[in-house]
Amino acid sequence: MSLQTLREKLDGVDAELIALLARRADVVAEIWAWKQAHGVTRIDPAREVLVRQRLLAQAEALGLSREAISAVLDQLIGRPLR
Repeated sequence: MSLQTLREKLDGVDAELIALLARRADVVAEIWAWKQAHGVTRIDPAREVLVRQRLLAQAEALGLSREAISAVLDQLIGRPLR
């Protein structure tokens, strides 16, 4: 396989990641709207801990670096993307 082919493959994965982040942002917006309508605070520290633990375990099971994924989660959880 050529370097160009491998790069094109990576570009496709990157595009999928961005599409997934956009979907996630939409769901977060829906959750925040629901919370606002029902008088619930946006931030739920206990939920964030559970999500982080689940995702880190999943990442580790797939052979990903816990530290690298933790850094991604630091930027992702609890922050609006839109």
